[in-house]
Amino acid sequence: MRLRWLALALGMAAVLAVAVLLQWGGLLRDKVLVIGVLNHGIIAEQSLEGFKAGLAEYGYPEGQKVVYHYRGPLTGQALEAEARRLAEMKPDLLLALSTPSAKAGMEVAKTAGIPLVFAPASDPVGSGLADSLGRPGRNATGVTFGVQEPLRLQWLKTLVPGIRAVAVPFNPDDLSPRLSVDRVKPVANDLGIRLDLLHVRSAQDLDDTLKTLPADIDAIFIPTDALVASNLSRILLTAMERGIPISAVERNSVAKGALMTYGFELRALGRQGARIAAQILAGTPAGDLPVETAEFRLSVNLDTALRLNLSIPEDILRQADVIRTGGGGYAR
Repeated sequence: MRLRWLALALGMAAVLAVAVLLQWGGLLRDKVLVIGVLNHGIIAEQSLEGFKAGLAEYGYPEGQKVVYHYRGPLTGQALEAEARRLAEMKPDLLLALSTPSAKAGMEVAKTAGIPLVFAPASDPVGSGLADSLGRPGRNATGVTFGVQEPLRLQWLKTLVPGIRAVAVPFNPDDLSPRLSVDRVKPVANDLGIRLDLLHVRSAQDLDDTLKTLPADIDAIFIPTDALVASNLSRILLTAMERGIPISAVERNSVAKGALMTYGFELRALGRQGARIAAQILAGTPAGDLPVETAEFRLSVNLDTALRLNLSIPEDILRQADVIRTGGGGYAR
């Protein structure tokens, strides 16, 4: 009798244990994940939009399976302070929307054991975010936009053959535009183009610089600079007043009135980052996933070209993503 009662008790205990495990497994499946988001420039919020849409397609809709804690746009010490605060929340993943954001979040994420995805970052190896593109390590990976500047300047010269002097506003405290400028210098020299390198550290700096732009500037070349790209409207106004073209970093800026880009589309880049994040959330170590490169496309705003009295050859239009904005080429 005692053995029978013992067997019954053990059986009931086993059933209870299985029930608890099943319930715990259900809780794990139903857990709402937390993603911390660090942003340096407002333009990168387009990447976040793409990331959220992409992650929802992978089974993580916002508000149901995942919540986002967004911090930005921020710079300098404020960016570093918010990175620490996000790490203290122990999120399941940290999303960095620029090179400065990734650098600010890298150490705190590593210390706290939080995987980090950058979308995008410039030169992840050179900026210390990855050991290599193929196997980044450091519990971090993401999307880089690779090298676009040389071809972008060449395309600008093709579209506007008469350019001789090009203004390049950039933040010298940010590694990404410094790399961008270094890449474009040799090509400018080969093309016989003078680059006017204009240091700007704030929106006010940019305003002041644009007001004193040299009279002989033929075009404005925007590098991979979150500060400058986030203040596109100021640059568009100057370009419209001066009747000069803008070469922008990404497609949405062309949709707003820049003449051209040979670059990426931020929402698509965000979706690319979401696919990487989904693999991490499913259990793959971030450092084992290769850094991916964003897809580049030639984009041309035909209305801006018409306003500038530029004739774009048909063979180029066939290669390009042609954008029409109406209203003379500048989106309001």
